[in-house]
Amino acid sequence: MRRLATALLISTSVLAACSAPTPTAARGAEALGARLTTMDELVDWMEDTAGECAQVRARAIGELTDFVGPDIAARISPHVSEWATCRVSPEFPVVGLVLFSGDEQRKFQESWRDAMSAGEIADGPAFAFGNGFAVSQGFLGTAKLGLYYFRCETTDPRVHQVPADVEGCVFANPEHGHH
Repeated sequence: MRRLATALLISTSVLAACSAPTPTAARGAEALGARLTTMDELVDWMEDTAGECAQVRARAIGELTDFVGPDIAARISPHVSEWATCRVSPEFPVVGLVLFSGDEQRKFQESWRDAMSAGEIADGPAFAFGNGFAVSQGFLGTAKLGLYYFRCETTDPRVHQVPADVEGCVFANPEHGHH
């Protein structure tokens, strides 16, 4: 009987160890939550989190220039696998939803950091970022969805920050903890 109890205790301990959650990353896009890899996942997440993502419309990569302007489009479009727009509310009638595939989110971060270092751009993009995706409405993203701005060469101890995938940059959410 004692052997059976010992065997059950060991088996339970082994199973518990195998089913323990994987530690969350402490830096980079992986630290921003679950990775979204398809537009359907992103739209579902927006509906669940924002309460709506209606009138979803898939867009061509070339349309990013008209949507976000040539400077941002030049930096982000090479790294976008697909994008769409949807309506979240009267306050946010057209929200851009951007997906990155593979390692493209990190490559975008490098490109943005390098452009800032070269003086080609002066600030972070107005997008709010999650793991594998971004939303064009930064305030909606940070204040309502819990996403993060991407910033380089900045530190503000009052703002919740997660080190980005590239040195010298962070994911920052000034609204974190204020929900």
